[in-house]
Amino acid sequence: MNVKPILRVGTLLATLTVLLFAAEDTPEKTHKLTTISPRKFADSLHAVIAADREAYARLIVERLAFDEKRLPVSPNWRAERCLPTHAQLLRHAATTIQQRGAEFSYTLRSLWPINESHGPQTAVEKAGLEFVAKNGGTNFYTEETLGGRSYFTAIYPDRATLPSCATCHNQQPTSPRRDFKPGDVMGGLVIRVPLEF
Repeated sequence: MNVKPILRVGTLLATLTVLLFAAEDTPEKTHKLTTISPRKFADSLHAVIAADREAYARLIVERLAFDEKRLPVSPNWRAERCLPTHAQLLRHAATTIQQRGAEFSYTLRSLWPINESHGPQTAVEKAGLEFVAKNGGTNFYTEETLGGRSYFTAIYPDRATLPSCATCHNQQPTSPRRDFKPGDVMGGLVIRVPLEF
């Protein structure tokens, strides 16, 4: 009698038995539905937006506009065949996200806007921009009602993270402030998350 096939079958049965008992001993996995707070959601959005902006500034603008001097940055980037500014890139992405049906929104605002339409538009924006300007690294959080809808509003300091950021703002003819230095707060990123869906 050949013992090898019997050993193989025995080994297989033993393995299946262990697996079955192990499966019975393992409690069923249940997924608990959790929610994320509006503040955590806004902070997460800010982290993604800030990382994308920094990547654009360091990998594209610093290299092509300043190191290699191949493509300048200009607010008139389409007409002049230049790179868009960091703010224009952010605004384009924010508009695209809204067109795709996002419930949240984000925009850049400043107490010293190059374009007047990018100044504070609400009392909350004005208060938040003043707060982040005075308290450098501190974010501003509040709730507000716009158009009959409640929002969690977060305003994050928008700093001149690279020398090129300060230089660009200081050289703009329409800039109301021309003394920015790297690290200075130039405005704020306003993120709104609806509190009612």
